[in-house]
Amino acid sequence: MLQVHREMELRQPVLLCAFTGWSDAASGASGVLNYLLMKWPGSELASFDPEVIYSYTITRPSVRLRGPGQRELRWPALTWTALPLPHAACDLVILLGPEPDLRWQGCAQAAVGLARRLGVERAVGLGCFYALVAHTAPVPLVGTSPDRALRATLAQLGLGETAYQGPTGFLTALLDALHRAGIASASIWGAAPSYLPGIPNPKVSAALLGAVERLLQVDLGRTELDIAARDLERRIDEALRERPDLRAFVERLRAGQPGTSPAPAEPPSEAAPSEDLPSADAVLKDLEEYLRRLRRSQEDQ
Repeated sequence: MLQVHREMELRQPVLLCAFTGWSDAASGASGVLNYLLMKWPGSELASFDPEVIYSYTITRPSVRLRGPGQRELRWPALTWTALPLPHAACDLVILLGPEPDLRWQGCAQAAVGLARRLGVERAVGLGCFYALVAHTAPVPLVGTSPDRALRATLAQLGLGETAYQGPTGFLTALLDALHRAGIASASIWGAAPSYLPGIPNPKVSAALLGAVERLLQVDLGRTELDIAARDLERRIDEALRERPDLRAFVERLRAGQPGTSPAPAEPPSEAAPSEDLPSADAVLKDLEEYLRRLRRSQEDQ
């Protein structure tokens, strides 16, 4: 199930994990780890056998054009990458890829085994969900942990608890297995605006990365993410400039969303309707249609 490619000596490694799919609205969580993998030189340590953990009719391989008649087939991959951080007291281990479709318990136990082998003592999972929040407001974050010390630290950082109950994703199953194995684990979730579906949101990613930096007390260099976040906000504002009705809707969301308000940690990736916004569904549909050009322009970049 788990194929180890190389061994490395790591200093007090911290496991950071995110999975595309259920727990990754607007690519907010995976965006953090993809950014770190681009920012810092890393070495691939291991990967899960995709034939064992994926159903290709659910998590499909993709094709990319490399030139006339040249098509590259890419299979889904869930990989472990070591990121040594010479300027910090700890190194990072990144676990990133599509959420497994199959054998969650076996996959989690294999992950626990490798985490122990690497000397991981702390693990942080990142997630993102859609909610009725404004793109102009501070990103609502929530953190949770079964570990008393980590839970206290999250509270000191201003990350509220969650009372969410219901269907869950592999991220929660993995963190539960790590906790039961004696590895302190926590999850941090961010809320992305539900009227911007399908658009990678660097503002949410920057907020999540900032929370990780504060939790680990390490500078991970998020300058480029902050710049991308400001650029996205500017482009959305420009798209709304000629639509005062939609702009008013966003301002209404902002007015009803205090910057420190907690958000549910793990709902499905669709926002629940709000009693305070009885016409939200119609306005959201209109706004999604109006911003389709923005989504296409981002995909073409």
